[in-house]
Amino acid sequence: MGDSAIQGYIQDLIQASDTFADAGVTLGDFRVLDSGSPPYAVILPGSIEARRSGDWSQVQFIWEHVVEVFERFLGDSYTSFTTARQAVVDVLNANPTLGGNAGISNALVTRATAPLYLYPPEGDLPAFVFSRLTVRTVEEVLYAGSGEFA
Repeated sequence: MGDSAIQGYIQDLIQASDTFADAGVTLGDFRVLDSGSPPYAVILPGSIEARRSGDWSQVQFIWEHVVEVFERFLGDSYTSFTTARQAVVDVLNANPTLGGNAGISNALVTRATAPLYLYPPEGDLPAFVFSRLTVRTVEEVLYAGSGEFA
């Protein structure tokens, strides 16, 4: 399965929520901020850990993907931003197998930053408020019948 597939599953779940338009959820494409209407979610690859588990042919991967959730900066009101961020937390934490995928377990938003701000090149006020969410996913892969385990 791997990194790209897991990013796609995360994208599918966020797009299925009522909060985000399909076109507003991308895999690493920040150009979405220049079009459409917010909120936006940009999914990025993150860190990878791996360890043998069970017998030698079984490997447990721990993927940490980053989902950056953007909303237009509206001054002192963070309601739209917190609603969008919470929608991502809720949809991912309610789907620990990222939509019923065999081999994936315990997908969970493990942390999110405090609000961050994206400023236009020549502006005193931010254009967007955003947060980086870390999605930790455990994947079990069995290599029996391949490589040295054939």
